[in-house]
Amino acid sequence: MALVRRVLIAGAGIGGLATAAALRKVGIEAELFEQAPELREVGAGVGLWSNALASLDELGAGEEVRAATLPVRSMVAARPDGLATATVRLDDLGPDFAGAACRFVPRPTLLSALARQVPGEGVHTGDGVEAAESGGAFVHIRLKSGWMQEGDLLVGADGLHSVVRSMVVGRDRIRYSGQTCFRGLSPMPPPNPKEMREIHGRGQRGAVCPVDARQVYWWVAHNAPLNEIVPPEERRAMLLERYRGWPFGLPEAIAATPEGGILQNDLVDRKPARRFARGRVVLVGDAAHPTTPNLGQGANMAIDDAVVLARALRDEDGLPAALARYERERVERTRLIVKRSWAFGRLFRWSSRPAVKLRETLVRRTPARVMTEALRWQILEGVGTL
Repeated sequence: MALVRRVLIAGAGIGGLATAAALRKVGIEAELFEQAPELREVGAGVGLWSNALASLDELGAGEEVRAATLPVRSMVAARPDGLATATVRLDDLGPDFAGAACRFVPRPTLLSALARQVPGEGVHTGDGVEAAESGGAFVHIRLKSGWMQEGDLLVGADGLHSVVRSMVVGRDRIRYSGQTCFRGLSPMPPPNPKEMREIHGRGQRGAVCPVDARQVYWWVAHNAPLNEIVPPEERRAMLLERYRGWPFGLPEAIAATPEGGILQNDLVDRKPARRFARGRVVLVGDAAHPTTPNLGQGANMAIDDAVVLARALRDEDGLPAALARYERERVERTRLIVKRSWAFGRLFRWSSRPAVKLRETLVRRTPARVMTEALRWQILEGVGTL
């Protein structure tokens, strides 16, 4: 085992909690430092595919997530008039996909399931990492309260705007995709409990995703200038007008969402990094590989990172070897996901009628074997056991 007794984790979101849970499973002490006053996220859902669910099983949180969600095994894409342009049924893809599914889980549910695997005394809220220094036998952090901490390893799990990232990658910029996204959880029974339904229009799109028998997770995205944030009290009315008449229960889901329960975020990422570790600092989740959500793999990658990192720290003889192994197992796959998600998202910025017609033709003519292999790589290739 690498000589790591105490790990400091910046951020107690999905990546941070998953990493702490994984480290605990291999006998390594970890403490999390979160700037938010409590472990709480509202109003949004997360899509978890088979790869991440297998990793959650390794962390002890898989069953809780499954108990709160429905398995989705069919995906339908359609135009705003309801005409289907593509349908993927996992049942039709052969025996390898027999156990595959996507589950849409509310973020608070996922965070709670992970937090139950981490001792409460190891989570410090309301005091995020402000600065860090790595050198010699230890890494030191300064919290916003002025509190200083020392550890053998610092894990940057502090998200898109990571303070820790610059220590590993250097300074880089956030990249705007050209679309802004609105999303929420709606207390509405799903129109089809085992099917995700996505609609693609002219420079705008949306989806309705089953969570359980009583609620759906929905999202919409459309072309917009950067940082054009709509006041929360105006979002529902604006979206109902913009997506009026769209199929699959999307307007109904928006209308049923509680006032103030609609979140807005511009869809952004950073260009893929070539390294995730330097000295006694390592990155996981969005701090390492922030991605646009077009392939639904953001949270999945963070959970998988946790398993791979903990396993490497347990199995390798020294810290440099462990971090090198972590990079070998995670950098290339996550780079490809970020790049493919960015390229895929560009298709949905198209707004002219000829361009949209071309996109629909490309989707229809994609060979089934190409789609099957893409899904096999994306959702079946897990990181293995802890």
